[in-house]
Amino acid sequence: MKVRLSLFSAIELEGHLLVTGPTGSGKTNTVKVILEEISSKLPVLVLDYHGEYNLGRVLTPGINLRFSMFSDNSDPEFIVDVLGTLFQLTEPQWYIILRSVRKLGPGITLKKLVEAVEEEPANDWRTYEIKQAVLRRLAILSEGLLGEVLNGVESPEFLFEEVVTVNLSVLPPRYRSFLALIIMKHLYDHACRRGESKRIVHVTVLEEAWNVLLPRARWEPPSVGERLFLELRKFGELVIAVSQRVDDISERSTRNCAAIIMHQPSEIELERLGCRVDQGRLGKLQRRGTALVVKTGCSLREVRVRKAKS
Repeated sequence: MKVRLSLFSAIELEGHLLVTGPTGSGKTNTVKVILEEISSKLPVLVLDYHGEYNLGRVLTPGINLRFSMFSDNSDPEFIVDVLGTLFQLTEPQWYIILRSVRKLGPGITLKKLVEAVEEEPANDWRTYEIKQAVLRRLAILSEGLLGEVLNGVESPEFLFEEVVTVNLSVLPPRYRSFLALIIMKHLYDHACRRGESKRIVHVTVLEEAWNVLLPRARWEPPSVGERLFLELRKFGELVIAVSQRVDDISERSTRNCAAIIMHQPSEIELERLGCRVDQGRLGKLQRRGTALVVKTGCSLREVRVRKAKS
């Protein structure tokens, strides 16, 4: 499962890729250069948090992006878990949404889900309060920009069949991550239907990855985003995760990356990966346009990155 990059002889994309660096270090430019090389060979999806990309077909919430939040083969519990991540649902709130989703069956929209929750019986004051709390949260999604996106009826398959940029910058930061998770869940469903693959067949760029691949203690369960990230690899999906620091995302997500491209790395970051670099070499890596490629076993190689065309 490899894609060779002529501009980066140090890299063979044979698994997920992590690109790190502080603001202004050139990490977005590096991702753009990678995409310039592979977008002519493979379909690409860019989940663009800050409106920095203009690759392929650009879709923007509220303008030209609309699809159904629920696919016919979606696992109801998975979707409810995504809602739970966004709203920090209590167990009773989580359960009332799950029960409503199960009653609706195929062809669910956010609007129908709100109606189903409204019809849930409330036999006492406590249940009534739980139901109202759920409705207040769902209304945030159903009535705003997200509602315009997620109340569609079309499957989002069109996002995964060509080169597409989804401009998330028009949404409040909290809801950018939610929409990114929903799209990644649909991507996972699409990949499952496609079947497992030993070669890369699709590329996804996940900007601000720490909002999806949430850092956690080793004894804590993985987040919804981490579970998707780990599973997608076996279906021939290459995810390029972009983050400011290595430890901004979960340790398990980092370990499942075939390579890490670090911009202006710190000694502490390298030590966390089990790698050591002398101070002289580390100083040279602080220059913009230079990056350090870290592969399994602390194989290190410096690369120069040209300026992207756009």
